[in-house]
Parts: sequence; C-alpha cells; structure tokens
Amino acid sequence: MYVPDTHSVPADAPYRAIPLTQQPNRSYIGIPLTSRGRVVGVLSVQGRQPHAYSQEDVELLRTIAAQASIAIENARAYEQLQTTAEKLREVDRLKTQFLANMSHELRTPLNSIIGFSRVMLKGIDGPITDLQEADLTSIYESGQHLLRLITDILDMSKINAGKMELSFGEVELGDIFDTVLGTAEAFVKGRPVRLRRKIERGLPTVWADAQRVRQVILNLLSNAARFTEAGDITLQAWSEGDLVTISVSDTGTGIPPEGQTGLFEPFQQVDASTTRRAGGTGLGLAISRSFVEMHGGEMWVDSKPGEGSTFYFSLPVYRAVESQVFMADELALDPDKELVLVVDDDPGVVTLFSRYVVGSRFQVAGVTQSEEALPRVRQFKPHLLAVVLDLMMPQRDGWQILADLKSDPELADIPVVVASILHVPERSREMGAEEYLLKPVAREELLDVLNRLSTQGSRSRLPA
Repeated sequence: MYVPDTHSVPADAPYRAIPLTQQPNRSYIGIPLTSRGRVVGVLSVQGRQPHAYSQEDVELLRTIAAQASIAIENARAYEQLQTTAEKLREVDRLKTQFLANMSHELRTPLNSIIGFSRVMLKGIDGPITDLQEADLTSIYESGQHLLRLITDILDMSKINAGKMELSFGEVELGDIFDTVLGTAEAFVKGRPVRLRRKIERGLPTVWADAQRVRQVILNLLSNAARFTEAGDITLQAWSEGDLVTISVSDTGTGIPPEGQTGLFEPFQQVDASTTRRAGGTGLGLAISRSFVEMHGGEMWVDSKPGEGSTFYFSLPVYRAVESQVFMADELALDPDKELVLVVDDDPGVVTLFSRYVVGSRFQVAGVTQSEEALPRVRQFKPHLLAVVLDLMMPQRDGWQILADLKSDPELADIPVVVASILHVPERSREMGAEEYLLKPVAREELLDVLNRLSTQGSRSRLPA
C-alpha cells in the first residue's frame, strides 16, 4: 500500500500509518511480509514530505519484501529442522538406551538357561537319559541362538548410532583361525561337511580388533554352514601388498545375481524361502561389513547358483600401516597429495585415519602430543587442507586447541574437523569447527568430509 499524502486519508479509513518518530509523517509505503500465505509482518517506509516516494520506490520495496519473506520462511524452517533434529537425536538416544536395557534384561535369564542346561548336559548334577540329553541340547542350542540374535541387534543399533567402539592392536590371525574353526565344528556336526584351512605360511600380523575379526569370521562360517548340506567349507588367508585377505568358501546352494543386490544391507535375505529354511535375521553380513570397513578394509562376495559362494574381506597389515603413518616431525610431503593433520593422543587413531586415506588424494600427518598441535599447524599451514581434532586429550584438550586456532588471525581460516566420542556437534560448530564426526569414524565419513573441504577450495597442494 502506498499513501502519497496521509492528510488526504479519510478519517474513517481502515488503516493508518504507524508513526515511527515524534515528527508527523506525510508519506507512507507499507508492504506486507507473507510466509506460507500468512502475513507475518510489514515493511514500512515513511517520509515527512508528501509525495516523497515514486512508483519505482514501491516496486523496489516489493522486491525487498519478497526477499525478506523468503528469508523469514527459511529461518523458521531452519529452526523447525533444528527442533526436529533435536527430537530425533533424543529418540535415537532413548532407543539405544532401551535396547541396552532390554539386552541386559534378556541376557540375564538366558545366561541362566544356557549355563544350567550345560551343567546338566555335562552330568554335573547326575546322570541323565538319552531323551533328557536331547531335550537339554535343544534348550542349550536355542538359548545360544537367542543370545546371538540379541547381540546382533544390539551391535547393529550401536553401529547405526555411531557408538560402536573398536579396540585396535597388532593381531596374530593364526590364533583366531584356531578358535573359530574349533567353534565351527558345532555348526556342521552330524553332516557330511568338511572344514578346511588354507593359510599362507608366514602370514603377517594385522592392525585390528581381535574380538570383532573373530566375530566376522564366525558369521561367515555360520552362514556357510547353514547353506551347505554336504561338501567343503574352506577358511583361507593370504597377504598381498599391505593387505591380508581372508575368505570363507562353501560348496552350498550359491546365490543368484539378483539375490546379491543388497546382500550386505540390514535385514536382507536372498528370499523368504531362505529365511524359513536357514533362519537368521539378515543382520550378520551387515554387521560384518560394518566392522570390516571400520578397520579400513572391504568385504565382497563371489557366488553362482549351484556352485557355492565365497565371501572375502581385507584387513591392513600391521607393519604396512605402521610404516605409512608419519608423525609431523618426520613427514616427507608428497606434492601430489593434500595434507591432513590429525591431532589425537591415541596413535591408533592416527594409524587408522592414515589407512583410510590410502589410495586417495590425501596424506595424513599425526600429532599425539596436544601441546605440539599449534606449532605443527603453523609449520604446515601453507599446505594444510584441514586439521582433524580429538577433544579428550591430556595436557591441552581439543576445546582449548580449537579456541586457540580460531582466535589466531593467521590460523583461523584453516578448516577444523572435530572427531570425538563426545556427541557435541552444535558446540563444535559454535566454537568454529567446519565439520563434526562421531567416533568411531567410518572410512566413507572421513573421505566425504575431506572431499567436500577439498572441493570448497584446497590450499594443500605444494608448489611445483
């Protein structure tokens, strides 16, 4: 609405210009601000002289009002998204807590069922008949099956919530192979299935979480046993370059090409008849692939109907990974790769992130002493793509380092990616972090962030 002269407005007019000052105003332009069909405000301009504005002024204000309305709508949508995200995080937290509580409540009676049935099977409480032994064996095996299902569901929940923690170290695979093959004997008991082992001599140690590697191999052996009525199941391992590859082969039914699509996704089975015949929830392969990827490896399958299946996965060689990690004081920069400085008091994290970027256009330098972080950032500033920063460290924690980086005009423009077990994305960004990653960090997550930062504008390449 444009009122060239307020003195000409009839006394009974349904509108009046709102006085913005003590001085009387003679000209008035009022443009409504609308959001989703509702008026949420007015863009008002007033002048002390009559006819102070032209039609061009009106059109300009209409354009400004339209943009302001869009900005208001976007701000409200963003606020609503933030509220929704907070609610979803709370729901996720409650779900994880519920699953943890339920896991505990279910495990307690199951442990008793499994334990006492085992005691009776061993004859500790006295002799039992053949019929009683068969009944107790069924109880024991059913209890073990339920326990595995509960473990799988809880593991999948932790992985999805980003709260699965791994304990890395140097692992001798031979010891794991001995234990899993002993356990797998029970999977094929009473059937004409032979377990075979083909392990390369002098197999190097790997950088891994021994418990989770054992779990992955057992999952693959269990799957192979379920789909192999007769023949061979072979556990094989060999090294090539800086990787150890482990495979589990069977001579079972095999998987058609269409059945391999989504095979590693949660709750996926080849078809409904497979679920009825072989059992399982479809979580084992999804969990196994997640664990392998957390190690910086890959998992894949080769299968043909009627000819059996072979599942493969790779793990980084311990010595190779160790040799690829450079602390900041001994780094020889590769001029063709972008530099990422990882600040974490755990050398294992530096090693893992270094493994993640092998084969990419990035290289990693590590700082494990937090007080060395700022000097190293200054040292490598001309070449740095980003700093990946842990929060919980002795001496100087990550919050202090982040604050120091962002308060230094020479360093403030270097992107910082917080990687922590603390779920504090909002505070991290408020403190100036460019990105936030919740540990344990998957390879794809780290590479996605680094690729995004590189695309936004890399400062990390060395001059030719």
